[in-house]
Amino acid sequence: MAIGVTMWLRGESRQSPQPSAPAATVAGPVSAPPTNPTAGQIATPAANGEPTFLDAARSGTAAYASGDFATAIARYEDAIAKNPNNLDALNNLGQALVRSGRGAEAIPYFERAIALNPTNWAPRFNLGHAYGTMQDWPKAVAAYKAASQVFPDDYVTYYNLGLALHRMGQEESAVQALQKAITLAPGEASFHFSLAISYERLQKPAEAVQAYQDYLTLDPAATNAEQVKSRIQSLKTPS
Repeated sequence: MAIGVTMWLRGESRQSPQPSAPAATVAGPVSAPPTNPTAGQIATPAANGEPTFLDAARSGTAAYASGDFATAIARYEDAIAKNPNNLDALNNLGQALVRSGRGAEAIPYFERAIALNPTNWAPRFNLGHAYGTMQDWPKAVAAYKAASQVFPDDYVTYYNLGLALHRMGQEESAVQALQKAITLAPGEASFHFSLAISYERLQKPAEAVQAYQDYLTLDPAATNAEQVKSRIQSLKTPS
């Protein structure tokens, strides 16, 4: 398992009116929990009692889980110093840096992890997330597309891809990605909400209404339910 997925909040601007409260509650991308240390590495303490590579990586994962990202970064850096080809430590260090607001510093570690194993999904996905935190949407899109080729059944990858495409103003492509995410995970209410926003940007009110209704069906107690209902009514009523 690899360090987690984090979601973007989206603000919208378009010609047709938009529900301010719903837009403020749109879920954003998610990130992949720290990966387990790679099997087959040194698994016993050194004779002098110093932590081995595996111990350092485990210590970093524990620190990450507790929210102590500074300690996690130090532990993962120690693990990488002992074994520069530890894919999990490279990926996890990148994620700890992203969580610390240091996305640009994380990029090289994800790229090193990808070079070590091009078929590993986690660093490709997390690379996309890092670029997203930097608002570099073209590179985020490219990374998410590459991740989807490695793991074509991951709904979160398609959801994040859809949001990145939306940020680029490529709504037709965003709709395709969001529809794919919904096909893979039809019960995720926020996916339908994001789809509705893209449909509005495309001036497709009927499709937007259906997506908003699907959202409310899946999450009738949503905090923005009343605003969404009002938006549905306004879309049904010609101006």
